[in-house]
This record gives sequence, C-alpha cells and structure tokens, in this order.
Amino acid sequence: MFREMLKLLTKTGKRDLIISSVFFALYGLSSIAMIVIVFSILFQIFDGTSIKNLYKYFIVIGLLVVFKGICNMVADMKKHSAGFDIVQQIRERMIIKLKKFSLGFYTNERLGEINTILHKDVDNMSLVVGHMWSRMFGDFLIGAVVFVGLASIDLKLSIIMAVSVPIALIFLYLTIKQSEKIENQNNSALLDMVSLFVEYVRGIPVLKSFSNNKSLDNELMNKTKKFGETSKAASRFKAKQLSIFDFLLDIGYLVLLIAGAILVTKGSLDVLHFIIFAVISKEFYKPFASMEQHYMYYVSAIDSYERLSRILYADVIPDKVNGIVPKDNDIAFENIDFSYEKDEFKMEKLSFSIAEKRVTALVGESGSGKTTITNLLLRFYDVHKGKITLGGTDIRDIPYDELLDRISIVMQNVQLFDNTIEENIRVGKKGATKEEIIKAAKKARIHDFIMSLPKGYKTDIGENGGLLSGGQRQRISIARAFLKDAPILILDEMTSNVDPVNESLIQDAITELAKNRTVLVVAHHLKTIQKADQILVFQKGNLLEKGKHGELLEKDGYYTKLWKAQYEV
Repeated sequence: MFREMLKLLTKTGKRDLIISSVFFALYGLSSIAMIVIVFSILFQIFDGTSIKNLYKYFIVIGLLVVFKGICNMVADMKKHSAGFDIVQQIRERMIIKLKKFSLGFYTNERLGEINTILHKDVDNMSLVVGHMWSRMFGDFLIGAVVFVGLASIDLKLSIIMAVSVPIALIFLYLTIKQSEKIENQNNSALLDMVSLFVEYVRGIPVLKSFSNNKSLDNELMNKTKKFGETSKAASRFKAKQLSIFDFLLDIGYLVLLIAGAILVTKGSLDVLHFIIFAVISKEFYKPFASMEQHYMYYVSAIDSYERLSRILYADVIPDKVNGIVPKDNDIAFENIDFSYEKDEFKMEKLSFSIAEKRVTALVGESGSGKTTITNLLLRFYDVHKGKITLGGTDIRDIPYDELLDRISIVMQNVQLFDNTIEENIRVGKKGATKEEIIKAAKKARIHDFIMSLPKGYKTDIGENGGLLSGGQRQRISIARAFLKDAPILILDEMTSNVDPVNESLIQDAITELAKNRTVLVVAHHLKTIQKADQILVFQKGNLLEKGKHGELLEKDGYYTKLWKAQYEV
C-alpha cells in the first residue's frame, strides 16, 4: 500500500515529504539538546561555577529556541504541502478515470463510494502522508539518539527503559487485525448510509408526492442508526486498545524509576544521573507514544486505500489513442450481442445500418432497447459480441475522443451545470468564442430570451439549470449541439413535457439542427417521425420491423399496433 501511495506523489510532493521528515527530526533533536544543556548548567552550578560563566550556554539555548521554531514551521508547512499534493493527485486521477468507465459502473452504491473517497478517504491519505510518514523518521531517530545517549551513562538502566517498548508494539500488532475488521464494518456502514442518501435526495420529489409511504425514510433511519452504532464500537475499541498501549509504556517508565532508585540507594548511580534518566527517558517514550496516532492513521488508510484502488485501478473501456479515423459517417450494427448485468434484457445477433445524412427513428415501448442502441454507439457500454462500425471502422478501433467529437446528443433530460448560461453552452465546444456562442443560441431560438435577462449570457442558472423552465433548458442543450457542429446527432424526442410556445421553438431549432447530419431519433410520439428516412421498431431488444412510416402501416404489424395505441381512441 505504502509503495503505491508514494507513486501517487509528484516529485515536488516527495521532496516536501523528505524535507518535512528531516526538519521534524531536527526539531526533536533540538529539544533533546536543550535538555542536555540544561543538565550541563545544573552540573556546573553544583560544582560551584558562577552564573556569569554560564552565559554562553544560555546563548546556545536561545539559538536552539529560534532553530526549533524554524524547524517546526518548515516541517509543518512541508507536511501539509505533501498531504495536499497526494489529495490533488488522487482527485485529478479520479476525474480522468471516472470519464472512462462504462455507465454500468455508476450504481447508487458506487456513487456513494465515490463521494466517500473524494471526502473521507483522500483526507485519510493526506493524514498518512502529511502526519504519519513525515514524523516516523524523526520519531525513530530521536528514540535511537536518546537510547544511545543514556546507554553511555548506564547500559542496564537503558535496557530496562526500553523493554516495555517492544511489548507495547507487539500488543498493537496482535490487535491490528481486529481493529481493521471493526474499521471496515464502520466504513461499510458509512458507505451504505451515503449511498442511500444519494438515492433518497434524488427521489425527494417522488417521496413528497407519496408522503404516507415511509419505507425509505425508515430504511435511511436504520442505516444512520447502524452507522452510529458501528462508529461507537470502533471508538470504544480504539480507546481500550490505545489505553492499554499507553499503560504498557507507563509501566516501563515506572519500572525504570524503581530500578533507578534501587541503584541510587546501592550507590551504583548518583542522584543527578538518576534525575537525567527520569527526565530524558520521557523523550525516549514520546516517539513511541506517538505510534498511537500513526497506528490510527494506518488503520483508517488501509480501508480507504482499498476503496480508492477499486476506482483508480478498475478496468475501463479500452481506448486506441492512435486508432483509425473513419472515412465517413455511415453506421452499422453487425450481429450484436449485449446484455446488462443483473438484468433480463438482452440483444442477440442484432443487425441494421444507418445511412449517412439520413434520419433514422428508433421506436418501441419502454425497455425495448432504444436508449441502449445510442449508449452502445457512444461506447457508454461495449458490445459482448459482434461489432458497431462507423465509416466501415469498428468503433473500438477509433480513438474515443474522435468518436465522441463526431456525435452530438440532445436528450429529453438535459444536464446543465451550476454556472452561467454562456459557460453551459460552451460545454459544446471548448474554447468557443462569445460570437460563436451567440450564433449557436440564435439557431437554438434561445438568444432573445437570454438577452431579456438582466445579466444576459452571464446569468447564473442554478444547480442543473433549476432557475429555467424545461423548454429553456432544452434549447440551451440544442445550442450546445449547434456549437459542437458534429456530423452525427442523437436526439431524444424532447417536446412531450413543454408548453406549445416552447414546443414550436424547439421543433424549428431541431429541424435546422438535423440538416445534413446523420440523425438518430429516440421516438416517443410517432407523429413526430413520420418523415424519417428509416424507422427501426424494437421489442425487448429485438428488431421486429424496419421501413418508412407508410410501409410499416401497410404491414399492419407491431408498429401499426403502437400507432393505433397512441392515436386511435
């Protein structure tokens, strides 16, 4: 785990970690040096040395105070810098990685896990790097220096002083598995609670409309209660464990005092050296006492790193960066097999073609496979067997960015961001100029509305465009597609939930957007696709019929059944 974590640090982060470790060690050694100098002063006072002759010692102590302050400041700054470095690297890698997963990766449980990683787990990684690693080198160095120094005075007493340390560390080692198990249970309870919170917040509009149904409320309460119980259990176990660890170290110090007192009474050790042992031995125990904190960081980091690894090292959709650029935009599905995990839906030996610069409508009941077709074309999922070609090239052999650059998507459920209208339209084309954005907005029939707002294109639209109507949000989505100007357009029919004025504006914008493009329409209202060049009719993942509107009605098959169900009352 530690080796992999080090790989996450940049060169700057590693340098900061080393600097922090060195300066923390210097800080600790300075403290010991001050104590030694103080005892030197005491020795000389007992020997009758005048205070006037001791001024040089006080100057050295003053310089050490300044040096300690500088060391502490540098070590602390570099410690936090190294911690922030690993947090930044993890989050940047997460951002890059999350875009490369298939949509099947994003379950409610996984979203809760991602939320936990981005908040709690990265903080745990920061604590291990910034607090644990930066101090461990200095702690062990200080312990070794103190032991060697005291051993030069009395080896037997130094060994007695050190005996309790391995005993305490062995105890910590023997209980670490139980501690990991309890920590895992606590983190699992947290993950369950966060995942359900995600689902609960998403479903609040539905929950409010069925206010008498408290099942999800009760489930969330139970998850919250369970997390509280596991948190208490983890805290109790840590308290007992660390209290025993401290007790064992304190027993060692007590035995040292008793042994030292016996040696003094026998005349084997003078009082002043005994006092030196009694005081400086506390500096010996301090680094090992800090092992408590290091240990807690370590246990928390183990579970956090496992969760993080499931994201950073998970398989992604393969991308051939230096792949083939297709010669045109004809689309073909050839003997496709596909199914979702934990779902009865499946496609088998599915084949059809979509001609370039033609309109193809996908028709069928909910769950028939219409959206699956568009998801497969976008490589949100990869097919299990067969292939999808674009311009005669298997889309898996096309660089993923090249594939996505060729496709615009205008969906019924528009995703906008908590930003200005201008930046939301600019999502369609990175680095687009203001003039290009205005031109796209005009084509999308949204420019006049934008200019009627006090801040115009600089208007903040709230989370997911919550300050706009459904029709306005959809026209911003269309403006993105105009700005992107891709040769292929995937269109999820979007006028079913808007008022007549917005519907007319959207239809006009869509008609212009579809010109000279290869268009796939996921159709809900069959009247809107009567003029399509090709209609593909699906049922439970199977292609039942294909043809033009008139041809399909003449067949009097499944399409006719869907038509009559919608329009013959």
